[in-house]
Amino acid sequence: MITFWLSAIVLVVLASFFFWLPFINRKQLVSDDEDIDRNALNIEIFKGRVAELQKELDDGNLDQESFLELKRELEQNLLEEVDDTQQTSKARRLPMVLPAALSVLVPLLAVVLYLQWGESQKLDLAPEMATSSQEQLRNSDIDTQIAGLKAQLDADPSNAEGWFMLARTYLTLERYQQAYDAFTQLTSVVGEHPQILSQQAQALYLLNGSVIDSEVQTLIDRALALDPNDPGTLGFLGMTSFESGDYKQAIDYWQQTLNSGNPNVNAEGLTSAIQQAQAELAKQGIVYEPKSVPPVSAANGAELSIRVDLDESLKSMAQGDTTVFVYAQAVSGPKMPLAAVRIQVKDLPATVKLNDNQAMGPMAKLSSAEQVNVRAMVSHSGTATSQKGDFYGIIGPIEVANNQETMALKINQLVE
Repeated sequence: MITFWLSAIVLVVLASFFFWLPFINRKQLVSDDEDIDRNALNIEIFKGRVAELQKELDDGNLDQESFLELKRELEQNLLEEVDDTQQTSKARRLPMVLPAALSVLVPLLAVVLYLQWGESQKLDLAPEMATSSQEQLRNSDIDTQIAGLKAQLDADPSNAEGWFMLARTYLTLERYQQAYDAFTQLTSVVGEHPQILSQQAQALYLLNGSVIDSEVQTLIDRALALDPNDPGTLGFLGMTSFESGDYKQAIDYWQQTLNSGNPNVNAEGLTSAIQQAQAELAKQGIVYEPKSVPPVSAANGAELSIRVDLDESLKSMAQGDTTVFVYAQAVSGPKMPLAAVRIQVKDLPATVKLNDNQAMGPMAKLSSAEQVNVRAMVSHSGTATSQKGDFYGIIGPIEVANNQETMALKINQLVE
């Protein structure tokens, strides 16, 4: 509403400017000073003519009667000139009332007519309408992107990344049935993975009104059979246990996730959730500490044991808190890390375990590769992208299946 009235005031000022424009043009405006100058000039001319007549009278060229008659004519002409000047000045000043009156009457008339026939009440809806329009625009953009992604999937139904993105988008938008269907299609493309099954279970759980029915439980069981420490499944179970008031069970699920050592786990968030569950138990007079149990072994047994150390010549060039990444990449195919662990220089030498618990995504797991190269990198920037001055070492190719050997990996090269 305020914006409307401010805009109206600006428009009124602009309109008034056009009313006044002809009267402030210097070429059309005659000032009082100019009127005074013109009267003075007429008087001076009158005096000059009278002086000339007086000279003619003194020289004998004009008799007294003619002198008086001519003088009366000059006086009459002077009076007429002065009167004309005053009338002209008044005529030019009089229209100044017109723009002044218009400047007042036009906005006043506009307000009266608007209040009579306008719809000012709709101005109060402007913020809501603007917000609604923005929300519709955002939804329209999202729907356009979804339509584009679906068109790509229609053209290439085997696009696993596309199905995963579509399913996650639907889940975020709370379109649970569509999310469930997209996860089902993804499973038909890449097979069953615990990360996919756990999110499909969540979509169905929310679709059912936050109820774990037999179908949801089946998806959970299948996910845990593939990976008993899958953080998505354990996190989901912890959440449902917390919501149902089973705080001890929630704590156990979340603690098991922490114990798995998965670097992709939000340890800070899980610790906070455990503390919140403990606080709820404390209200009941119950003190409960999470169980410190080792993670359950994965059924597929895909795991590599790597002994990582830093070459003596480089130890003096790295601070103790510098980040060290250890990760496995498939020998053939995409070079996305299949498993990764983050430690620090001060931890070296260290033996790390690479397995599906450290998977970087549902379609990139250590167990999905036959052979891998394992790389260790000292990152001075703390990022996983190597930069000039970082140190690294690499071993491979390594057979993944049933590999019980602990392999040595020396960090002894400099990124140029």
